[in-house]
Amino acid sequence: MTAISAAPTPGAALPAVTARVDVISIQSQVVYGCVGNNAAMPVFRQAGLRAIALPTVLLSNTPHYPTLHGGAVPLDWFEGLLRGLDERGVTAVARAVVCGYLGQPGQADLLADWLRGLRAARPEVRVHIDPVMGDRNDGLYVDAGLVAQYRRRLVPHAHGMTPNHFELEQMVGRPLASIDEVAAAARELIAEGPEWIVVTSAAPQTAAPGTLRLAVVTAADCVVLGHPEIAIPPSVHGTGDVFMAAITARLLAGDSLENAARDAAAAVTGALARTRDLGWEELAVEG
Repeated sequence: MTAISAAPTPGAALPAVTARVDVISIQSQVVYGCVGNNAAMPVFRQAGLRAIALPTVLLSNTPHYPTLHGGAVPLDWFEGLLRGLDERGVTAVARAVVCGYLGQPGQADLLADWLRGLRAARPEVRVHIDPVMGDRNDGLYVDAGLVAQYRRRLVPHAHGMTPNHFELEQMVGRPLASIDEVAAAARELIAEGPEWIVVTSAAPQTAAPGTLRLAVVTAADCVVLGHPEIAIPPSVHGTGDVFMAAITARLLAGDSLENAARDAAAAVTGALARTRDLGWEELAVEG
């Protein structure tokens, strides 16, 4: 006769393991709006991934509105939030880390130190960094010290990066006038650690009217992908955050880099089309 275990004593603790986590998403958190983690988390959910959000700033909204409340997560808090991931065993199970907007240069130092330890312990974990610093319409909208911090402290820890054209120019310290120059600049970063760089809105001054291009750059290749440019209100941000989440999701699903970039561009285009059709002032990530 097969023995049947007795029911646990009422109130007794049951054995448990760390909850499944696929992605750790380290970026901005706003109350109203669709940028940072508010933009990325729906993309991860739609892809069937379990993601957790670690905020770098807590803001009422993006700074593009007339009023703004909140600020950067204090450095001691930020360090503790990162340490908590280790203490709870999350870094032992996560498959990828996505890093986006940072609130101050000191966060880059803490993040770099944490990523160094993570990659040493688990080199298979993918680290994807979007160096969110600005764009051609708004210029630089972070502390200028972060430009050097991304290049010096964070580039070496990334497996992949998704700067826009403006951000790539900031990191290499010069204007880039063509796709060839974009590819050469991306390979400067690749020489410092990343396996790939996907540049969004690449060489916009040479793109055909009504189109935008992605430069998918590796040490050996540069593939250029085009997609339509959709007119949106200037208050709409977060497209880069959607792109990073979508390309990460597709790569975790086993897609090639080129196909993942193409699908991510389609996700952004779809979100922009919904935003336009709804007439919203914020990105409509979810249908």
